[in-house]
Amino acid sequence: MTVQDFKQEQQRLHETIHYMDRILNSSKRDIETAQENIRTAMANVEYLDSSDSFLNILMNTRFFELARNQKEGLEAIRQKPYFARIHFQREKEDEEFLYIGKTSLFHSETHEPIIVDWRSPVANVYYDGRLGDITYDVRDETHSGHLFAKRQYKIENGELINYRDVDLTTNDELLQEALEGKADVRLTEIVSTIQKEQNEIIRAHLRQPILVQGAAGSGKTTIALHRISYFLYTMGEHFNPEQLMILAPNRLFIDYIADVLPELGVDKICQTTYAQYVLDA
Repeated sequence: MTVQDFKQEQQRLHETIHYMDRILNSSKRDIETAQENIRTAMANVEYLDSSDSFLNILMNTRFFELARNQKEGLEAIRQKPYFARIHFQREKEDEEFLYIGKTSLFHSETHEPIIVDWRSPVANVYYDGRLGDITYDVRDETHSGHLFAKRQYKIENGELINYRDVDLTTNDELLQEALEGKADVRLTEIVSTIQKEQNEIIRAHLRQPILVQGAAGSGKTTIALHRISYFLYTMGEHFNPEQLMILAPNRLFIDYIADVLPELGVDKICQTTYAQYVLDA
C-alpha cells in the first residue's frame, strides 16, 4: 500500500458518497412531489370523472414507491458503499475498475457503474475468479475476460480505514476479522466474505431443488438467506418478496435471522413458524 494509492482510494470513496448524497436529495424531492401530487389528485376526485384522477393517483403512488425505495437503499449503504474492487477486462473491451457493494448505482448521465451489485454476474468474478484469464456466465452465456487484481476494503462510517489486494477470498485477513468479530446474538450478512463453495450454492441454478447438508453452525441458514436475495435479484420481474415465505422452527430462530434479509435490501418476506402458519390459515 502506498500513500498515493491510499489517497486515491480515499478520494474515490468520498466522491461516491458525495454522488449518493446528490441522489438522496433528489429522491427526497421526488418523494415530496409525489406526495403532493397524490394529495392534489385525491382532492380533485369527482364521481363523474374519476378514472383520470385514479390513474394519476396510481401513477404517483408508483413514482413515490420507486423514489422511497431508492432513498432507503442508498441510506442503508451510505456509510459503507462497497467492500471490494476488481481490476477487470472483458474480452475485446477496455480495462475497468468495478467496485462491488450490496446494491448497484449508475451515473445518471454517463450510465457508468459507480457500484456493482454483489449478485450481478460480473461480481461472480470477484468471488470465484483467480487472477488471470477467466470465464463467467451471463444468462446461460459464457463470457471471457482477464482479472488483473482483486482488492478488499475496510470502510467505517464513510471513511476508508484500510484495504488489501488478494487472490482468493479464502483464508484472507478480511474473513479472519469477520470471524473474530462475530460475537453478535443475531445473524448478519456475509457478502464481503462469501467463499467459493458458498458462492456456488448461492448462485446455483434457480429452476431445480438444492440440498445443503452441514453441521450446526456451518452457515446453512446464512447461505439460504443470501440465496433468497440472489433469487429475487435474478427473478425479481417474476416474483415479489410478498410471495415468499420462510418457515422457521420457532420465534427465537426468526428473531435470530430477522436482520439478514433487510441488510441485503430484501423486505416484506413473511417469516413465521409452521404452527403459526396453520393457525392463521
